[in-house]
Amino acid sequence: MLFGLYSILYYVHELIDLHILTPKILQSTSTEPFEINEATLDIPKCFVTFEPWSGRRIKETYGGKPLLNVAGKPMFAELAIQSLFQNDGWEARWISPRGIRYVPLTDWKDDQFKNQSPVPFKNESTVEFLANIAKLNNSSYSGCWDVVANKGSEIIFAESKRSKKDTIRQTQVNWLSAALKFGLQPSNFLVVQWTASQH
Repeated sequence: MLFGLYSILYYVHELIDLHILTPKILQSTSTEPFEINEATLDIPKCFVTFEPWSGRRIKETYGGKPLLNVAGKPMFAELAIQSLFQNDGWEARWISPRGIRYVPLTDWKDDQFKNQSPVPFKNESTVEFLANIAKLNNSSYSGCWDVVANKGSEIIFAESKRSKKDTIRQTQVNWLSAALKFGLQPSNFLVVQWTASQH
């Protein structure tokens, strides 16, 4: 049964001022400045180096995403980050926003996006949590950060950014702003800046 409004508000209250213990490899060592309502907000940031995939290439790379080697499997950066959370006991999904809905993924098969297999969150409070933020984001999941991870009463929105390649989009700033209005704190967000090691 989904959490009611009072349960969600209590859930948010539990997250305020929470020191969130992310997986060791994703512990923040810096911050990324965001402009929210004419104020600068520092969001936790970490730096990760992945090994590039050198095995058999896959055909469907979702628009040419680079492949990384994670435990002997080719993965996009979003799924690599999702797996780091998952291996640390978090329920994590790569979130692909689709306007008024989203597609939660934990794996990628070599096929078109429409043929992927969504894996809904088991924690229904997370589903309602996302829905409440979307309501404050013009009833849209657009800009939801790449990976959503939940562990007990803790929740993290992690954004994958390839070093010197990717930039934060305005839709992601809007999602952050909506989440802060809902009651989240900067500690509930993480920018994951990654690079691929050189052979």
